[in-house]
Amino acid sequence: MGKMSCNWIVKTMFLFLAVKVDAVQRFVELPTYTEVNPGEDALLKCRISDKKGVCSWQKDNKPVGIYRGKYEWANEDSPVGGDCSLWVRAATLQLDDGQWQCQVTASNYDVQDALSSPPAALAVRVPPQTPRILFNGSHVMPGQNITVPAGSRATVVCEARYGNPPAYIEWYLEKERLSAWSQTNASEVERPRVWAARSVLELGATRSAHGRQLACRAHHPSYPSPYYRDSYTMLDVTFVPVVSIFGADASSLASLEEGNSALTLECRADGNPSPYVWWTKDGQVIPTNGPKLIRAPVTRNHSGIYGCQARNSLGTSDSVKIEIDIKYPPRVTWVGPDTVVEANLFSQVTLECKAEGNPPPNYQWYHNPDPSIHALPEDGYPVSATPQLLLHNVSYNQHGRYTCIALNQIGLEERSHQSEAITLNVLGPPVGADSGTAHAWSGADARVQATVCADPPPRRAAWLWGSLRLDVPSHIGRYKAEEPASVNGCYRYTLLVSSTGIADARVYVLHVENERGFSSHRVSLTVHETAHVAPLIAAALVIAALLVIVLCLIVRCRRRRESVEYKTDELDSEKAVLPADAVYSPREPRTLPSAMRGSVAGVRDSSGMLGHMAPGHGPPGQGHAPGQGHGPHGQGHGPHGKGAPTQGPLGDGARYSPAALQVRRAALVLQPPTTV
Repeated sequence: MGKMSCNWIVKTMFLFLAVKVDAVQRFVELPTYTEVNPGEDALLKCRISDKKGVCSWQKDNKPVGIYRGKYEWANEDSPVGGDCSLWVRAATLQLDDGQWQCQVTASNYDVQDALSSPPAALAVRVPPQTPRILFNGSHVMPGQNITVPAGSRATVVCEARYGNPPAYIEWYLEKERLSAWSQTNASEVERPRVWAARSVLELGATRSAHGRQLACRAHHPSYPSPYYRDSYTMLDVTFVPVVSIFGADASSLASLEEGNSALTLECRADGNPSPYVWWTKDGQVIPTNGPKLIRAPVTRNHSGIYGCQARNSLGTSDSVKIEIDIKYPPRVTWVGPDTVVEANLFSQVTLECKAEGNPPPNYQWYHNPDPSIHALPEDGYPVSATPQLLLHNVSYNQHGRYTCIALNQIGLEERSHQSEAITLNVLGPPVGADSGTAHAWSGADARVQATVCADPPPRRAAWLWGSLRLDVPSHIGRYKAEEPASVNGCYRYTLLVSSTGIADARVYVLHVENERGFSSHRVSLTVHETAHVAPLIAAALVIAALLVIVLCLIVRCRRRRESVEYKTDELDSEKAVLPADAVYSPREPRTLPSAMRGSVAGVRDSSGMLGHMAPGHGPPGQGHAPGQGHGPHGQGHGPHGKGAPTQGPLGDGARYSPAALQVRRAALVLQPPTTV
């Protein structure tokens, strides 16, 4: 068993060696694109498996030798091993930049396994020049603009030349990245080892792009950090002007009032080239201070439709319009047909009022029936809210003064203006009630009255009854025709009948005449018997007397409840301030003689106060004074007398204070007797 295992191992090793001897050399790692900065070392990698041939390198299809310090094997044993990598020391553009190939000779002359790698570029970096922008074939210098009409497309080119490898180019409009149409890289004719990068941008010009910055950015690893450089230009997009009006907010325009407001508007034009601006009013060009329209203060003539326009070399803008409506309070310009209007009775009258104002005014007519009173229109009666006042079937109660008031509202404030008053005179025959009534008591005077309206005033009037006629004014016997009282064009006629009797109860006719006609008015007089009235009068008197008695009792009871007892040892002390109605009690009650008590009681009972006194008694006391006189100095019973205390309404033992007695004494002296 062991012998067989050894034989198997030997056979396997023999087969492996045979395979190795017969193996074909091949690339394990090929050279790749490599970049290096000038003066730096570059490693070109190349590894071969089963290598039996000899390694070598070519640059741009020319063999390169091995030179220490310039071209060296990466591995000292590379010719023997499979590593054919090559170090390029201190690379330069002129010597080392190009296409490199790794090659290996065949294993044997009769074996076709020689190797040659595809060319791999070794780029020795060269920073390109700062990029530049070209437009219409011309270089756009720093500070210059690209002028493009709005709506068109512009082709802009960015170049970054003499770089190795070629630069990568991007476009930016402000911070917005744009997509280039294409980028091409071509070697420079005079310096084939460096490149010219060229990027083309198709730019659509719009108004919004005007004045914005267009940037071309070239990226290259040999640039200093941040490894890119920019070139800038400004877009100059030309377009026809577009205008707008500023300072015209709705709230301020709605509150413009004549004489109190100012208006400032500005016409702003957006156009390139810079446009010329002008204003129009109602289609006509008006002079202004440049783009600003200033009206201070505003007047009603400033109302209208204002337009703003602008023009440049490319064309004229559309007109932007705004309506200016100046408010002003109302003013009555005409009222008529005249200040004094005469109209026939029952005819039709038209009064008219014209006023100006903005907003257009409303109208209100007022009627004051009395032309002689110069009162405010509002003190009259509102009769119409239209410019024309139509009066149909004019009557006498429509005569008087008519005033028109025009009103409007500016902002939150109401404005008004009053017209001159129109006096309306209604002309016609006397007019009044056809019939009326009058009443009188038998034996008393009677007044028979009738009211008549007329214009012109009545020139003749008379009272007629039975076969009698009494002209106004005049009198006969018990009858008197008084002068009529005039009120607002109407006349009140009165026939006064003295000591009226039953025979005077009849119909009295007033006949009135003026220049335009006459009229008659019947007044029926009714005379009432006084005998039927006597019981009613007596009953009314009895009821009134009962009410007076009840009222007196109520007052007396209230005074008794509200009175207070006042006690003091020092009646005449100046330190005690006593009310006039104060009552006090003596230290030792005394009893008056019955005659005196009756006399005082009579005084008290009449009104609850001192009424009248018995002869010989003074108000403050009840004793007989020498000389039997009345008055505060009579000597009787009281504070100044020698008698006993009086008995008042509060009962025995109570008496009035000195102040109270003085008040009552004054009442007795000053109050005259009442006669019913």
